[in-house]
Amino acid sequence: MELLRGFEDIALDIDGSVVSIGNFDGVHRGHQAVIGSAVSAARAASLASVVCTFDPHTRVLLHPESPPRLLETLEQRIEAIADLGVEIAVVIPFVREVARVPKEEFVRRFLLGALRARQLHVSKDFTFGAGGAGNVDYLREIAPQLGFELQVVPAVMAHGAPISSSRIRDAIAAGDVEEAAALLGRPFALTGAVVRGAGRGHQLDAPTANLDFGHRFVPAPGVYVTEARIDGTPHEAVTNVGVRPTFGGHDGLTVETHLLDGGGSLYGKRVAVAFLERLRDERRFDGPAELAAQIRRDVEAATRYFAELRGRT
Repeated sequence: MELLRGFEDIALDIDGSVVSIGNFDGVHRGHQAVIGSAVSAARAASLASVVCTFDPHTRVLLHPESPPRLLETLEQRIEAIADLGVEIAVVIPFVREVARVPKEEFVRRFLLGALRARQLHVSKDFTFGAGGAGNVDYLREIAPQLGFELQVVPAVMAHGAPISSSRIRDAIAAGDVEEAAALLGRPFALTGAVVRGAGRGHQLDAPTANLDFGHRFVPAPGVYVTEARIDGTPHEAVTNVGVRPTFGGHDGLTVETHLLDGGGSLYGKRVAVAFLERLRDERRFDGPAELAAQIRRDVEAATRYFAELRGRT
């Protein structure tokens, strides 16, 4: 997949394209339906499939008082888009100049001019242009006049309600990572570099990799069965999200992953931790010995999880 960054300065050497556009935070099953619709239509029409997304998320600029709890890094988002067979991804830097572009100019100069769109595939709640004045009704009105086709892709439903990024965020905040995975179409994952911690894992005979998750949105405190991907290789793991209450809870929120196969030194390496199942709440123990015993039980539970998973495949 070709990756471009820009707005009106994008120059595509193509005859025409089928475009989908949105924030696409999480690239969940609803987003996949919109993007997949564009990819299928592009192949059928022998046109280029183009996906446009924004960085940062549009709410960061438009609603700084309530910025979104992002489900993925931009790198993860682009990887998920590429997995859908998209030919060209365009990252639009969402700055004030872009936010102020009138809806008419957004369509004429960007979609039709820069991207050479022949078709546009969007969700029913897609908005664009200064003040969010552009919407699906406006696109339906001007599409015949400007010579492009509009495809409004229906929402994907789950448990009687549309799948949305906010639903997934709520599930993760509650620690329901299985529900989040069902809505995403894959497990929720954190990525980051491994940094040095307090070394208590070694003292408890369960060495852990401490993930520098930055300001990312993380699951509710607790212990989870996870898969840690390191240099492209998956490792069965168990992960604690929390504040280490047994040791006073003074270290702030941490994400600590213990590899079931032991692993080697991971300091400085980038790790992707996918959350598969929640085992228990984080809680305070009377001392290191009691905590160590519980960690052994957590490892046994994670080991059983993966054994059952292998038995089903």
